[in-house]
Amino acid sequence: MLITLPYVKRDTPIHRLDPRAKLLLLLAYGLAAAQTSNVWLILAGFVGAACYYGLARLKWSETRRAWLFIIFLNVILVFGNYFLSGGAIVQGIDLSHQHQLFSLPFLGFLNHPPYIGPKPLVFSVESITYMVTMGLRNFSIAFLAVAIPYTTNPGHIGVAFKQLGLPDQFAYAIDLSFRFLPTLARDFSVTLDAQRARGFELDKLRGGIFGRIARLAPLVVPIVIGSVVGAEDIVNAMELRCFGVGRRTWLTELQTRPVDRLLMVLAIAVFLLVTVLNILGNFYTSGPLHILHEQGLPAFLLR
Repeated sequence: MLITLPYVKRDTPIHRLDPRAKLLLLLAYGLAAAQTSNVWLILAGFVGAACYYGLARLKWSETRRAWLFIIFLNVILVFGNYFLSGGAIVQGIDLSHQHQLFSLPFLGFLNHPPYIGPKPLVFSVESITYMVTMGLRNFSIAFLAVAIPYTTNPGHIGVAFKQLGLPDQFAYAIDLSFRFLPTLARDFSVTLDAQRARGFELDKLRGGIFGRIARLAPLVVPIVIGSVVGAEDIVNAMELRCFGVGRRTWLTELQTRPVDRLLMVLAIAVFLLVTVLNILGNFYTSGPLHILHEQGLPAFLLR
């Protein structure tokens, strides 16, 4: 049996929003935020996304696992990008005149054999600011993304994508994908409990990495086989209902409210405005039209 993400039923402004408005807001903001490294614009987006998430009134105990994973992933992305690039990659910014603070001995990529060797890891005002900007951007997108599964009725996910204009097959595939990970997590928990009852101890695996992987077979094999069998059951059920033969109807039909339409129009307008500014910024070296291509560093940090 398929299970869904942990939807929290609550009466809040975010719960009442049309799922299409939430999805469009996430897509528009993500694409807009990816076009700039201006710390002030990203900070404004972060504050707005945090306020949006706060309106959902989700408790830490309800979303703790999701946020722990997001924090871990964000730290890996931000610091991994910094160390791999040696602090030399800042999106859209000229780093030929960095305001260097200090440097540490480190390894880096070379343009001659052996291609990896000693190279200083530079810490500058620009690179550190970019790390902060990346972190704020990722967390602001996470605020919008986490709110979707926790505030949207699982039965409305497929309907939302269908009414966005996607074919039935794609809409139902996305609906199933939202249910796949929770179902897999449930199967893993059930299988682990069953194997522990038979004496299997996950904490006492010995041997090398391949030996440990081999000893995980009592867990992995039932989960994989169960997933395959479950997928076959879904396929058979869909074939019996002639899914994909003709146009389908859905049990639920979403109705947009004025606030939903306003949010969607604002999201699209902001995305288009940022895109136009990003294009025009390539033809100007300063001024308001170049704002997306600047980090917006305060003057006192550049002294």
